[in-house]
Amino acid sequence: MKFIAICAKGMEDITQLEIEEILKVKSKILIQGRIVFETKNVSKLIEKSQGIIKIYELVQECKSLDEVEAFDLKGTFRVSAVSDSLRSVDIEKKVGEIFFKFGNKVDLKTPEKIIFVEMIEGRIFIGVDLTPTLLSKREYRIRIHNQSINACIAYGLVRLSGYDAKKILVDSFAKDGVIAIEALKFKKGKVYAVDELFNNVKSIEVNAKLAGVRKELNVSRIEAEWLDTKFQENEIQCFVSVVPYVTRNTPEKEIKKIYDELFYHLEFIMKKKGRMVFIAPELSLLKEMCKFNLVEERKVATSNLIYEVLIYEK
Repeated sequence: MKFIAICAKGMEDITQLEIEEILKVKSKILIQGRIVFETKNVSKLIEKSQGIIKIYELVQECKSLDEVEAFDLKGTFRVSAVSDSLRSVDIEKKVGEIFFKFGNKVDLKTPEKIIFVEMIEGRIFIGVDLTPTLLSKREYRIRIHNQSINACIAYGLVRLSGYDAKKILVDSFAKDGVIAIEALKFKKGKVYAVDELFNNVKSIEVNAKLAGVRKELNVSRIEAEWLDTKFQENEIQCFVSVVPYVTRNTPEKEIKKIYDELFYHLEFIMKKKGRMVFIAPELSLLKEMCKFNLVEERKVATSNLIYEVLIYEK
């Protein structure tokens, strides 16, 4: 059986890696943010994945909605659609009529099956939704910072850092702790969530407890200029953080000061070849100021939220 995994755009390679690790099967990139694979044990991936947003069984691909072929769903249904060209509601109505005329019974409130339709980049994919509740939703995230990131992206950043159970990972702008928590849910290593605000530290502690990793997570309230007092020289292998960036409310002068202090402390605490992964909606100033070795840059996105990611090595 064929399935499509929806992931953050720009994190396709991480999703392919995760699919291979969990299912021991190869996969292919259909389009940005869409990975196709075959398996007889998709439930295992649904249970264990951290980087996938949604999974659906691929039944048909076509070029026009007029080519959609209905099939017996053996239960009630409704249609859910995603499109970059037509209104979703119009697609849902048209495809719903096709399946209804075939003899399937509609139930918009509590359907037994959801027909999932994607019309993206001129291609149409028809399938059965296996994850009506998005896999990216985390039950532990009851205290969410307004500048935090999607948990699937957080997991992807952790993988890009090279973190494993034998390495130390630090997030010094931890906010609600999503990066640190996703790291520990991936591998139980030594992870530090650091933030200068008491309210953020409390949020991290609450979320980590609900995620079942509070005992493993090191949480500290430290201002950026004291980071080198928390760690030894050349101690850290992985640094991952949603860093501050220039906005209308945070001028360039203020951000420059933050970056100067951050790079000074990273020079001290990072091991040689240690990886630093920075993410924010805009990182041109960081790229201009950072003197570490830039090894990769990419853009990642979910919905209409687009981020820049810069990866450096000491």
